[in-house]
Amino acid sequence: MLNKKLEKTELHDVHQEYAEINVLGGVGNLIHIHKGKGWMLPIKYAILVPTQNQRGVHMSRLVAAIQNNSENERIEYSMRDICKEVNRTQPGCRIICEIEYSYEDQFIPITIEMREKGNISYTFRRTGITACPCSKVMVGIGHMQRAELTLTMVSSDLQDFDNVAEKMGACFSSVPKEHLKREDEGEKIQEAQSNAKFAEDVVRECLSKFSAATLIKVRSFESIHIHDAIAYWSKQENDDI
Repeated sequence: MLNKKLEKTELHDVHQEYAEINVLGGVGNLIHIHKGKGWMLPIKYAILVPTQNQRGVHMSRLVAAIQNNSENERIEYSMRDICKEVNRTQPGCRIICEIEYSYEDQFIPITIEMREKGNISYTFRRTGITACPCSKVMVGIGHMQRAELTLTMVSSDLQDFDNVAEKMGACFSSVPKEHLKREDEGEKIQEAQSNAKFAEDVVRECLSKFSAATLIKVRSFESIHIHDAIAYWSKQENDDI
């Protein structure tokens, strides 16, 4: 008796009811394993599609598209295939993925956003060390702190994650290491002191290395202040500065 009621209910697709106002709908925080050649990586996905004057989107189709396209040498290739599959029934697919990419002894958060066609938006976040040039001039030692560099770029080319992480690391006074013996700690301090940089300097250095950058942000977690030092550059706002 219950099955018969369900069958009758399923004849009417509530998703396809008319809606005057279009919105974007989809799934988020969906974690799935991506398989490459000899490696596997958990990826957090979000997929959005326009409702196209319908009441809701078919979320099960979005989940199925991710599950059907989770093996490829590049994550971006799978993302294109996911968009292609979704667009067959729900045009206008936009996909976003978040990963924690292993580089040396750090994990680099990377966000990738794309559609079936067109450029790819990448956002990378890297942790480094800054030493203050001002206090170094005054007392010979620049106070040091961890800093976080965020880079967003838009490109038609696939990015080499190792190369991007290396170039971002070179923007700081130095980069942190997990395992350091006492003599290594001394060398790390000397390295940062000999390359003292403001947060603003890190932004400029990053811009010089990435011509496709659209947004660069730095947050310095100050060691002698309660506040943070921040700096940023935006391609959109640069002409107004």
